[in-house]
Amino acid sequence: MKNLFLLVALLSIYGIASAQSRVTVYGVVDAGVVYENGHSGGSVTKIQSGIESGSRLGFKGTEDLGNGLQATFVLEQGMSIDNGTSTQGGRLAGRQAFVGLGGNFGVVTMGRQYTPIYNAYGVVDPFGNNTAGDINTLFGQDADFLSRDFRMDNAIIYNTPANLGGFNASAAYGFGEQPGNLSTNRQTGFSLGYVSPASGPINIIYAYHLANNENLQFDADGNSSLVDLGTFRTHFVGGTYNFNVVRVHAAFERTTHGEDHKTQSYLVGATVPLGIHSVFAGYTYRNNKIVDNANASQFAIGYNHTLSKRTNLYSILAYTKNEGNSMVNTDVSGKSVARVQLGIRHIF
Repeated sequence: MKNLFLLVALLSIYGIASAQSRVTVYGVVDAGVVYENGHSGGSVTKIQSGIESGSRLGFKGTEDLGNGLQATFVLEQGMSIDNGTSTQGGRLAGRQAFVGLGGNFGVVTMGRQYTPIYNAYGVVDPFGNNTAGDINTLFGQDADFLSRDFRMDNAIIYNTPANLGGFNASAAYGFGEQPGNLSTNRQTGFSLGYVSPASGPINIIYAYHLANNENLQFDADGNSSLVDLGTFRTHFVGGTYNFNVVRVHAAFERTTHGEDHKTQSYLVGATVPLGIHSVFAGYTYRNNKIVDNANASQFAIGYNHTLSKRTNLYSILAYTKNEGNSMVNTDVSGKSVARVQLGIRHIF
């Protein structure tokens, strides 16, 4: 955890030295009990960190520069509170690390940031891009279930201002930084969305992502390694409609990876608010267009109980069904998987 203490010390010095800037310390502490079956070694029960939201410590700040111009930054480190270690491979600010300028034109930032398509998932997913039931189980992967990373290193991202009659857009370019070749490991992406003015019922978004010559494989500890498997290209469209008594969710994604990988993924879901309670559910299906008998589906249901503005309890039940040549959430081909999560999240 020495990186964590170094980050705190650096930001403390910054806050003292720059009284004109506004620096906020924030974070999430999230953990729960998890049961999973479907592994070759049998079922497992464990304490897991970051189930509903990744546990983290972050610093964000702004400085008014005059004429409507504002400097901004975010430094955010992930951590596993079940064992006290850093996540994202031990990076100092592995979740996010960027600096930029904002104004009437929007905001331009540089550094390690979330991709526009990942943020689009969060708009549509009834599980909020996290937990065992989230959209990432069957979206954002190729026909061999290799995952595209949802953070982009070496990235420049532009986000439009908020006052565009309900429309919003984001565009990202990630430098590959390979000598003599501008395209190797390069990433690009964008999104275009619409939200009904005055808290209306409609929220829809389209997103595109392209990653050249790369893919990520994850080991059991969540560490990633880069694998060269050609160009990863994804189109995503989704939205929600709020009927007040229930919010409905729907999404579609088409992914190609090189010449021999193609998948289509679908999601339908619902969220029912009940005061301090909420119930949410989703069904996702993945059609592998290249490999026979390798489709997969998942049904999940969740419950959230709000204790305060900053603390809540949650429970998740997810069931993933694999066809004979599919291995989602398991190391056994064709094995179906059940996962149960019971946890608490505190935001500060």
